[in-house]
This record gives sequence, structure tokens and C-alpha cells, in this order.
Amino acid sequence: MALGVIVCADFSGCGLPSEAPSRSPRGPARRRMLIFRMIAWAWLATVTAAGSFACEHVTSDNVALWKTTEKGPVKLTAALGSRAVEPKLRSEAAIALIDIGKADEVDSVLAALPANERWDLMKTLVPSLSAAMAQAGAPEKALGYRDALFSLRAGATPEDQARIDAALLPGIEQALKTGRVPNGRHSVEKILQAMGPSAGAMLAKLLAEPIPNAGAVAELLARVGDEGARDTGAANLVARAGRQHPIPDATWKALGQLGGPSAAKFFQDKIEHGDKEEARTAARALQQRREPQMLALALKVAADSRADRGLRDEIFGVVETIGGPQAQAGLVHIIATDKEEMVRYHAFESALAVGKAGALVPALEAFPSGATYKKVDVDDLLVKLIEKLGPPAHPELLKALASKIPLARMTAVMSLEHLGKASDAAPLENLGKDTTMIKGFPAGQTIGKEATRVAAAVRSKS
Repeated sequence: MALGVIVCADFSGCGLPSEAPSRSPRGPARRRMLIFRMIAWAWLATVTAAGSFACEHVTSDNVALWKTTEKGPVKLTAALGSRAVEPKLRSEAAIALIDIGKADEVDSVLAALPANERWDLMKTLVPSLSAAMAQAGAPEKALGYRDALFSLRAGATPEDQARIDAALLPGIEQALKTGRVPNGRHSVEKILQAMGPSAGAMLAKLLAEPIPNAGAVAELLARVGDEGARDTGAANLVARAGRQHPIPDATWKALGQLGGPSAAKFFQDKIEHGDKEEARTAARALQQRREPQMLALALKVAADSRADRGLRDEIFGVVETIGGPQAQAGLVHIIATDKEEMVRYHAFESALAVGKAGALVPALEAFPSGATYKKVDVDDLLVKLIEKLGPPAHPELLKALASKIPLARMTAVMSLEHLGKASDAAPLENLGKDTTMIKGFPAGQTIGKEATRVAAAVRSKS
């Protein structure tokens, strides 16, 4: 008789519990039973050491039966975890547990197995689960197998991981084609993220097909695909856009999410040669992903006084998204040279978005000294933006107090009323004799008078 594959004698506690407890006899019979149990327990310990767990035959019929009995889940769990049971039956036990909603227990048992034993079992379990998933009629059942198969992946060998991916990918691809993508214990995004390049290639290929949910597929590709897959997907979307009149918002958004050379070339063409609305939409789409190769074009358009005003407004967002020292330098140049005051203010806002407090002094000092500035504009479009920077702006404002540019000094004084400390009263009072006036400010309102007023205000903060 094979070890661990026998029917249990009349005692409790063996690996597979019997369905009905027996009644304990009394007197001499009870003593004989206790002696028998002691012998049985000793025998069971020997069997367990040899890898046995059970008191009943583990057969395909019993596995099917145990799905329907009260103690069946315990027996199935024991069968899955026992080395004494052949891999085929252990795999059947795992699938049975999944069928009765015990997939988490399958995960727990497999995670507790020694790595070599788990890997050996997966040689049978992976193809068994793959076949069960392929043959499942009900979508809910197929989803349960899909989740269970993916759960195996983390503890599998690279070879088994490849087999798992090969089993999962076609079903996910088909679901994406129809637009009905169910999420179970594991989301589709999580599964595709784990697969890596093979998932990205599949998603990119899908974007060349007439699927109903290209936007959702592109969003997935943007999150899980590598650079090559994203660009292939973008190229496929560009081809799709060529057949769409007008181009839907979902296509613009998807191209912006994917980015890369193909998308950038498409956007550049629309900005330079498209109609007004297409150019603006292209600039908005470019704000979704950082595309450094577009910085030169973005700065050129932002500085072009002949460009559409709406396009210029959108393109500043592109510069902010790209960011970096070159972006900041380009924005400071626009502040210094553009003839439109609102464009200069917009460039200042973008400069702070790019360089934060570090851009404050160079941006303030770039404003043309001969221009006219309304106090309300300086307060709303400079001071309030600086205040949003919070404490990091404070040391830069103290530097600006010593600037040679009057507007920089005045703006620093006005900003310190909100961001200043009691200790700032002294440097503010040092400007008390500054008689410089800002062109456009109320008559008689010199930098010195404003500094003296703000000095008194910050001193009261002590």
C-alpha cells in the first residue's frame, strides 16, 4: 500500500479529516483504542517524514468529490501541499480550490513550498491551469484561472514565466479588442506591467487595428511599454489620425500620452502647418509627456509675436512640461524682449513653474526697465505668484532687495509683506531712502516709502 494514500483508521487528527467522527468506546475497549491510537500516531509520524499527509486516496474522482463536501477544502489543500501526491493530482487539487473560491489558499500553499518543489510542481500546474483557462466556458471562471495563473508568476522560473505570459497574453489581447476587459484579483495593467516587452509589443500592434477603445489601449501602453513599443504604437496612431477627419480628442490625448519621435513629428507638423485649432490641440497634447526634442520649437513659438495668441498660451505649458535650465533661460529671454506685457507676465509665471525660487531673481531682473507697470498687475501677476512659492522664496527676495533693477526691488518689498520675518525689518529699512519710482505706480509711491511701510509690518510679526 502506498504511503499516505490510505483510508484513515478511526482516529482524529490525520492529514485528511474523515467526514464523520466516530463514537469513543468505554472501559477496556477505550484503553485498547488509546493504545491503538498511540501506535497509529507513531506510524503516522513515520509516514509524514516520508512525505505523506493523507488518510484517503487522492484520485481525480475524490478531488472532484471534495469540491462538494464540507471538509473538502481541507483535503484539497493538504493534497496540494503534499509531496506524496503526484503532480498531476496536486494540480487538479489546485484547480479544484480555485473553482470553489479558494484561490488565495493555493497561493499560500505554493508560497510555503521549497523553491525546487514549487518549480517541479509548476511544470505540471502551469499547463494544467492554462488548459483550464482556455476551456473555461463562463467568463468568470476564465477570469479566476487567469488570476491564479498570474499569481504563479512571481514564484516561477524564467522559463515558466514565459509559458505563463504566452498563455495569458492572447486572452487579454482579445478582451482589449472587444473593449471588455475584466479585472479580477489582478488588474490587466498589473499583469501587463509584469510581462514587460511582450505586452508592449502586443499593445502597439493593437493600435494598428480598428479597435473601439484605442485611447484606453494607448493609456496602457504609455504605462507599461518601453520606449520602442510606445513609439511603434504612436506611429500606428499617427496613421490612424491620417484617416480621421476631424481627429478625435481621444487620438490627440493618446498620442500625447505615448510621446516619442513619431508623435513629436506629428505634433510639430500640426503646430507649424495645421489650422489654428489643430495647432492649439497639438500644443495641449504635448503637455502630457516630457518631450525635450520639442523645446526649441516651443520656445520659438512662445517668442513669436506673429503666432496665434491661443497657440502661444498653450505652448508655454509645453515649455513648463519640458523644464530644465534651457527652458528657464528661454523664458527669461522672452521676459526681456517681448513687446506684449501679458506675454512677459506669462513667461514669468512659466519661469517660476520651471525653476521655482531659483528662477525668481533672474526672471524679475529680466523685465524691461523702461516699460510701464501698473501696481495692480505687479501685485496680481508677480507678487501673488511669488507668495505661492512659500518659504523657499524668502532668501531670493532678500537678494532681490539689493538688485540694480528697480522693479525687482519693488516686487521683493511687496512680496516680503506676506513672506517676510521680523528679522527682515533691517534690510527693508536700508531701502528707506530709495527714491526710485516705478513707472505706472501711483505718484509719490517710491521704493523707499513702500519698504518703510513693509518694515513696520514685518517687525510686528515678532
